[in-house]
Amino acid sequence: MRKVLFLLLVIGSSFSQSWAHEFYFAYAELAYNEMNQKFEGTLIFTTHDLEKALEPKGSLIGKLEQSDESSPIRAQLEKYINQHLHISYGCALDSNAFDAVCQTQFILEGISPALNGTIECYISAPAKLLYLPAHLGLNYSTILNVQFDALFESFSGQQNKLTLIYRNQKETLNFIPGKEMQNIPLKP
Repeated sequence: MRKVLFLLLVIGSSFSQSWAHEFYFAYAELAYNEMNQKFEGTLIFTTHDLEKALEPKGSLIGKLEQSDESSPIRAQLEKYINQHLHISYGCALDSNAFDAVCQTQFILEGISPALNGTIECYISAPAKLLYLPAHLGLNYSTILNVQFDALFESFSGQQNKLTLIYRNQKETLNFIPGKEMQNIPLKP
């Protein structure tokens, strides 16, 4: 009888590991800080999903939350974020007129693992030349082109959500495979 119970327990725990969770989500909340002229925000991932995306063979499982600022894992994470979260926008490089398209380059400011199995990544990206030509009389001044496809390569059911705050606007976008890139119009 004990052997049967033990066998059922082992089989049940192996099923619970193989079906750890059915849905895969990542969340981002970014705000444009006009005083500092940068995007600032937080990305939230399930820690073991992010570790699996960073190293598909599983050698990073449990190591990300134990890393410090000088760890190569942090550099790898920052590179991953910049590969999978992009904001392109019109900018003015050498005049007061739109003359280029700029793209964010995020800096990983820090991470904070949570007891619920998620990890918060604090990020920022300078965007000093965000161009808002209000004199054109458009109902919006510039369009941000946002790509957020983090973890899509690892999990076919991955869904990401991004909320962008700009002045009195708050726009939330949902990203799914096949819809990795979306636009946000900014109003002056």
